[in-house]
Amino acid sequence: MRSSRRSITCSQYYFRGESRITNLWVLAPFLTLATFGLLVTPAGLLKRGKTNIGVAPYAGLAGIVIALASTIWLGFYGGPSQIFGGFQIDLFTYFFTGVLLLVSLFVAISSLDYMKGDANTAPYFGLLLLSTLGMIVLAASMDLVLLYVGWELMSIPTYALTAIKKKDPNSNEAAVKFFVMSALSSALLVFAISLTFGITGSTSLPAIASSLLTLTGDTRSFALIAIVMFVAGFGVKMAVVPFHMWIPDAFEGAPTTVSALLAAGAKMAAFAAAFRVFIVAFGTVNIDWYSTFAIVAIATMTLGNVAALMQKSFTRLLAYSSIAQAGYVMIALAAPITASGSPLGLAGGLFHVLNYSIVKTGAFVAAAAVATRLPLNALDSFNGLAKRMPQTAFNIAIFFLALAGVPPLNGFFSKVMLFTGAVFSPYSWGGYLAIAALLNSGFSMSYYGWLIKRMYFDDPADSSRIKEPRAYTSVMWMATALAFIIGLYPDPWIRLVQGAAASLIPVPTH
Repeated sequence: MRSSRRSITCSQYYFRGESRITNLWVLAPFLTLATFGLLVTPAGLLKRGKTNIGVAPYAGLAGIVIALASTIWLGFYGGPSQIFGGFQIDLFTYFFTGVLLLVSLFVAISSLDYMKGDANTAPYFGLLLLSTLGMIVLAASMDLVLLYVGWELMSIPTYALTAIKKKDPNSNEAAVKFFVMSALSSALLVFAISLTFGITGSTSLPAIASSLLTLTGDTRSFALIAIVMFVAGFGVKMAVVPFHMWIPDAFEGAPTTVSALLAAGAKMAAFAAAFRVFIVAFGTVNIDWYSTFAIVAIATMTLGNVAALMQKSFTRLLAYSSIAQAGYVMIALAAPITASGSPLGLAGGLFHVLNYSIVKTGAFVAAAAVATRLPLNALDSFNGLAKRMPQTAFNIAIFFLALAGVPPLNGFFSKVMLFTGAVFSPYSWGGYLAIAALLNSGFSMSYYGWLIKRMYFDDPADSSRIKEPRAYTSVMWMATALAFIIGLYPDPWIRLVQGAAASLIPVPTH
């Protein structure tokens, strides 16, 4: 997208004609999740026929499907950008809302099997919907107070979800670690918000941006401290170095479906909030925080890939892999625009958010499928998995190849956009950042390929076939289908992320 004409084309493609939706209709996804989230837990008291199966899981699933359908419809026919209080309803909001709801849908479908027979099934689905609501509130927030409300609404239900297996000591330990680190991130955000309000006198992101244009030397140091606090606060949830320490233990101890929500949902919601704050509010500050993000991106992807190579547990390998993937998305914050002003880096970051969310959720669902039949903590369980669980093994191989950026899968094009955006950024270090990312992407094939080799070429201790749960395999096949569809036909998805990026960074006219 190198001209304003291209930007207008993207907008017209997704927002056709005048706004046909007015008033509260644009908030339909938010209101749907809020309504179903509050009703799902009481619905657990109802039973479905004589089978003694609660209706809560199906009610929660219906709420997610309705919210996702309304988001897709509004994305095409919702009209131009609209503001409701602190909500900014634009293509950026619809994009992240759709991605986060898709993750929640995958988690909910797989949880039908994972939580079967559990007494806490109804609260589980209620908390899932409320946490998802907090995530999409983050994506739409244009006010720091509303952003913090969304942050807590996302975080608090995930504490309970992480500890939903109350008799499992590993789950309880993971919940405590997650709670402590999340509480720290919330405290840092409150400090950052208070400093920003003290400097600018406002919590509205556009008003903050206007005030920071006239930043004086007396308040410059406080603005720098606020930026550092925002980086640290968001960094805990985004799992970037050096705020990543809690991720492996939490992902390994939490229920595997909850780990999928944390890795592909909460992490991407934190990136959505970071994009809003740093690009909209602090984009006018004459402080070089771009190079800081570049250093964090390189450190994050390198540490994640090197540590993943040394893991003996599949869930810990996925955890460190997710840390590495966060480093790639950080490139969008380090180099959001090219020298010509095109938001190519940001568009690439959004594209990688979509691709990562799909395949990483699928990978954790595959881990849940294996965990129901084999000891997941030992990678030896994956020896000869292709003979015992062929569907799961095939899908894991596809997910790993997509994460590594192998064509023609979806991860290839998002990485190309990210790396190209770094090369053509207005910063002298952009090329070095792209080279570091490219080397890390190649290095990641060492542990991805190693596990694929285990599944297809090593002999299992037991060659008997294992029945693969249908709920899990359906999610895996949907994720694999999307990986191929996006990879083989990327053009509409590229136009989508370009339009979403342009709604956050207006393209200059020529």
